[in-house]
Amino acid sequence: MRRLLPVAILAVICAGCGEPTGPPTRRAPGRANVLRVAEPMDPSSLDPAIAYDTVSWAYVRLLYAGLLDYDDGVNLVPAIAERLPDISPDGRTYTYTLRAGIRFSNGREVTAEDFVYAIERVLDPHTKSPGEGFYRSIVGARDFQAAREQEREEAGADGSRERRIEPTRVRGLSAPTSRTLRIQLEAPDLAFLNVCALPFAFAVPREAVEQYGDDFFCHPVGAGPYALSAWERGKRLRLDRNPRYNLAAPPPLSGIDVMIGGDSLVHQMMFERGELDANEDLPAPDFVRITTDPRWQPYLVTAPLNRTVYLPMNCEMEPFTDVRVRRAMNYAVDKTRLLRTINDRGVPATGVLPRQMPGFNAQLQGYAYDPDRAKRMLAEAGYPDGLKLPFWVRSDVGFELRVAQALQQDLAEVGVQLELKPVSFATLIEVMGKRKAAVFGIFGWSQDYPDPSNFLDVLLNGNRITDTMCNNAAFYSNPEVNALLEAANRETDRARRLQLYQEAEQRIVDDAPWVFLYHPTTYALRQPWVKGFALHPVWPVRYDKISFEGLGKEGAR
Repeated sequence: MRRLLPVAILAVICAGCGEPTGPPTRRAPGRANVLRVAEPMDPSSLDPAIAYDTVSWAYVRLLYAGLLDYDDGVNLVPAIAERLPDISPDGRTYTYTLRAGIRFSNGREVTAEDFVYAIERVLDPHTKSPGEGFYRSIVGARDFQAAREQEREEAGADGSRERRIEPTRVRGLSAPTSRTLRIQLEAPDLAFLNVCALPFAFAVPREAVEQYGDDFFCHPVGAGPYALSAWERGKRLRLDRNPRYNLAAPPPLSGIDVMIGGDSLVHQMMFERGELDANEDLPAPDFVRITTDPRWQPYLVTAPLNRTVYLPMNCEMEPFTDVRVRRAMNYAVDKTRLLRTINDRGVPATGVLPRQMPGFNAQLQGYAYDPDRAKRMLAEAGYPDGLKLPFWVRSDVGFELRVAQALQQDLAEVGVQLELKPVSFATLIEVMGKRKAAVFGIFGWSQDYPDPSNFLDVLLNGNRITDTMCNNAAFYSNPEVNALLEAANRETDRARRLQLYQEAEQRIVDDAPWVFLYHPTTYALRQPWVKGFALHPVWPVRYDKISFEGLGKEGAR
């Protein structure tokens, strides 16, 4: 998953703030039972079919609910489903029974048909959902998409979304009763349970989507613990406890106030003044001070991320058609020194999978720092005098630019000159995902769910290459790797499946379509009165689990 990272939007000067003195001793005045946090930017969308970034998912999860969820770790647990699904002996049919009486924030009861509608909506090309690929394995999904695409092309200026070309429904999705949902897959897929827990598949009411149309993203109606009460773009987002929520106990906090804007320095300053209850992005200038000050230690929260930062090398473009050049680039990078430029907030990567991911191979050797070997390999490949390469990087994230500059220095030592091309996040995604448009750049991928397929298959299966918006930014395709990944996707024995993924990863590392950089570690701060704040291994933060010390569920107003 391409997760948005904080960007500097504005600067604030604090006159007379004085030196930081450690955690505040009491909460600043205000509504005592409302969580106050800050985000550098607005969520991209509050429509679960569209949202696909860290900021948006944090709030979509509060507004909606799905069939399944995760416990405090990576174990799947029932949510709107009464229990985990019954799975047919051939592994292709999933049958869910829904809890009775679960209601949307508009008061209507959630039914199985709402899940059918939600998934069909994700698959419909009209919706332009970035999650549609997760559900193409459902029987009839591709035929449904082809029919909807034909309608979209014929709709013309009127923008009609009428379903008039068969099939008008996805054959593998059905609701035999109001509380029974049946999903049939084309082939067994052990990761599909995780797919059922993605926000893309959260229940949405058809009537609300049709009422608000393209504005549904800012008029969310879901079955989650909170409901949207205000959204001033660029200023403020406000969520209040959903009075109709009955999936579990009401959340401890009556509301969540999100200040929109400001960078990590501004947010840290506000946090230290007691104006924010948590800060999830420690600024680089304050990082050492905060992490070494014993006064902050009890309130510092840290966790490794299931994320890999890497440099995709376009295997369809010179000079990276030659594996010797790709391997040389790996040997040329000093990952230990590079991590120092970002306060050691991560660990070096030896391969594709993060260390907490099922199937992580601790024996995978990767590439050591060896600039002399890199020079020899470049010479063998026909570049004894080095080469020049454009290098694409985000312009709106300071630490990525620092990483790029460190890479510039390392590669210059072996004769490779990088011409940095700083661009916006949207432009980076577009250019790096377009065939033969970018030869080299920096990218990162965070898990959508804790399964190795979400990295290896999504990012490196050559059968998934598309001309535009391609997740395989290296445009890497090895028939042997593709076959291993396809076999792993179909395998129903979990141990054998992980073995196949490890075999595929070893061959990928040997082929070196990426420079494997690092897996980040994240740090956050909570105030002394905040309880239950934790960095979740799948979801960013579970705001619905947070409470304040000394306050009841209703709290002071």
